Amino acid sequence: MNRTILSLLLSMVLAQGWTTTRADSPEGASENFFELRVRPVIAGQCVKCHGQKKASGGLRVDSRQALLDGGESGPAVVPGDPDGGSLLRAIRHADEDLKMPPSGPLPRAVQDDLAAWIAAGAPWPESAASRPIEGQAHWAFEPLRPITPPEDPTGWASSPIDRLVAAGCRAQGVHPVARADRRTLIRRASFDLIGLPPEPERVEAFAADERPDAYERLVDELLASPHYGERWGRDWLDLARYADTAGDNSDYPIREAYLYRDYVIDAFNADVPYDRFLHEQLAGDVLAADGPPDDYARRVIATGFLAQSKRFGTVKLEDPHQIIEDTLNTTGQVVLGLSLRCARCHDHKYDPITARDYYALYGFFAGTKYPFAGSEEDHKPSEFAPLVAPDQLQDYKKQYGEELARLQARLDEAESRGEAATKVRDLALTAAVSEFVAGAAGPTDRAVAAREAEAAKAELAKAARRRESQLQRLQAEIKRLEQGGPTALAPRAYAVRDGGPTNVKLQIGGDPQKLGDLVPRGVPKVFDPAGTIDLPPTGSGRPALARWLTEGRPRPLVARVMVNRIWQHHFGKAIVPTPSDFGLRGTPPTHPELLDWLAADFVASGWSIKAMHRRIMLSETYRLASKHDSENAAIDTGNAWYWRFDRRPLDAEALRDGLLALGGNLRIDRPGPHPFPAEGTWAFSAHHQFKAVYPSEHRSIYLMVQRLHPHPYLALFNGPDTSVTTAVRDRSTVSLQALYMVNNPFVHDQARRFAGRLLAAESDASARLRLAYSQAFGRPPTGAERDRAEAFLRDYERSLADEGLPTDRREGEAWAGLTRALLASNEFLYVD
Repeated sequence: MNRTILSLLLSMVLAQGWTTTRADSPEGASENFFELRVRPVIAGQCVKCHGQKKASGGLRVDSRQALLDGGESGPAVVPGDPDGGSLLRAIRHADEDLKMPPSGPLPRAVQDDLAAWIAAGAPWPESAASRPIEGQAHWAFEPLRPITPPEDPTGWASSPIDRLVAAGCRAQGVHPVARADRRTLIRRASFDLIGLPPEPERVEAFAADERPDAYERLVDELLASPHYGERWGRDWLDLARYADTAGDNSDYPIREAYLYRDYVIDAFNADVPYDRFLHEQLAGDVLAADGPPDDYARRVIATGFLAQSKRFGTVKLEDPHQIIEDTLNTTGQVVLGLSLRCARCHDHKYDPITARDYYALYGFFAGTKYPFAGSEEDHKPSEFAPLVAPDQLQDYKKQYGEELARLQARLDEAESRGEAATKVRDLALTAAVSEFVAGAAGPTDRAVAAREAEAAKAELAKAARRRESQLQRLQAEIKRLEQGGPTALAPRAYAVRDGGPTNVKLQIGGDPQKLGDLVPRGVPKVFDPAGTIDLPPTGSGRPALARWLTEGRPRPLVARVMVNRIWQHHFGKAIVPTPSDFGLRGTPPTHPELLDWLAADFVASGWSIKAMHRRIMLSETYRLASKHDSENAAIDTGNAWYWRFDRRPLDAEALRDGLLALGGNLRIDRPGPHPFPAEGTWAFSAHHQFKAVYPSEHRSIYLMVQRLHPHPYLALFNGPDTSVTTAVRDRSTVSLQALYMVNNPFVHDQARRFAGRLLAAESDASARLRLAYSQAFGRPPTGAERDRAEAFLRDYERSLADEGLPTDRREGEAWAGLTRALLASNEFLYVD
């Protein structure tokens, strides 16, 4: 085989990173194996260069016979003989002259996968033999296959999820570890679903509950908590690149952005079906007109998902094509798991998305009116969406007229009063100063008089400036009312409004100044070759697009993407490790059958996210302990087959909320809008950007989030980048984080408060210590831990006495030192 061709083929295999079955597994001969594991790889990575249209090096890989024939250097595969072709020799680095990839041999699991298929005869099922593989035949674009989870002969599995996981474990020669104890489970479930540590009383009650459905009841209780939406809404806000500022070069505040944040929280709490959740965010402004009046505002607010697109430039809605590009790319990644950005300039080099597909989608958003938050050259927010229906705006006409008349009267009065006062005071000042200076007894008195006169003039000048500022504010308010009409007094949201149907011309090379053919609105041909999407004659067409995503050909992909995200947040890793890239360059699923089973179950449940939580969390797989097993680890070091639960760090929000909760000062009410400066004072620019950090004891989801100036705490603990959609947060562990937990005043304050609560709750030191461990870790201290803690307290109090600290302060200081140590420990910072 030609080295270049082999290199391409091997790099494709490396990119897949699959770990499926061992070489001796009979599964390699099944049609399911071919359709889910072989066809997607060939279609996604090989056919473009080695297919019907192009056969580099004489090699085609789009049929079994083509693989057997090989290319210029002979067959790539010899059926039944994994070592007979050059493919496996190369990836094992067994041949000194043929080592692919050059960086090192592929992982053993990948070698076994390829060997399994070749050893089974490289079967090509009859259902596929009559047609060559086409480039668009990618696993993610295929319909959901009916999956029958195999029985588990060990009896460990208690659900379809477990049976599918157990099958993978058996094939790899690993076994699930024991179930986690109840104290571990309640802490895990509590942080997973509501992002808060469980109360000690609830931990003890659950640990003592002998009912067989005690854990099921716990999961239902947590799902019903109003804090659930705050925890899971945060994950969606990461995807939606939510921020309270607009970005661009001055980062103008968005006073109404919080309405979308609260919409997301409420939607998760209400378990709004995921398909409807998407419809509302993509087209809620249009759907609002067809819904009940009392739901109008909520649906309009939902389109904050689109309005959150980045802004560019220094003037009002400058570079709209970039705003639409951000909308398209975010929607593609979040909903479809596909990056669309490449197709703005040219046909996508990897995914089957053409430039015409891109501009067909572009038209849906070109016919959409985006809000404007303000910019360096235009400080006034505008184009916000009113939260009342058009027919209800009539109610604001009378109020509008009255308000306009009131402001005009104030302006007239201020102007009249200002002119009269200026004339009288100028005359009085001139006469008084002249008289005082002339009548002064000597030079010193005259100098004093002159200084006082200058001071009086300065004071009058300041008064004049205040009057002028008042006049300008009144004039600006009148202008805003006149420009906005009755809608200026209506409540509004940072949301989009629908325009007329808009078809756009293809932008050659992504340049809006170089236009090509007109492209009708539509959807990618890979999903809709016949162009069957039904578009109405009026409006942008976004409702039709939203329905097509969940009811048309993309439906299986949309379901796969979302269940993959839910799985990711429960286990710390996704079935598809690239959760926003299900395309040809993304990593294929580690458990494709499990992914399809979950997706089908998700749709069958009515797209219920809470039902999917329940399904996953009641599985034995989720309830596994996180303990190490050396035999398993020798085979599967990274726990790719879920033989245990992976220990993982608390995210930034859960850590901060947990600290506030233990300190006893976490506010659980919803705070509403942020205390931004008055709109009339806004004059932010590239050299004077908006920047603020507002102290808060509310949950971290309610912190004010900026695009250009991230919150310092969130930036340190791997919060999301709000300028882009964030599917997976970084997991860095750096010394600055450890220093923060040891030295930061916020942590010290929570530790002191925590210690104060312990001292107030228990007079007995042993009982106090039990309570401290129960609140921090959900368990009592071991004997060794108790001995160390008591020794620490004695030594610390002795040290404080040596330093001369008053007796009445020593106990509190010592306990604050202990609680600081508990809060900085790995057991508090991680979830088992």
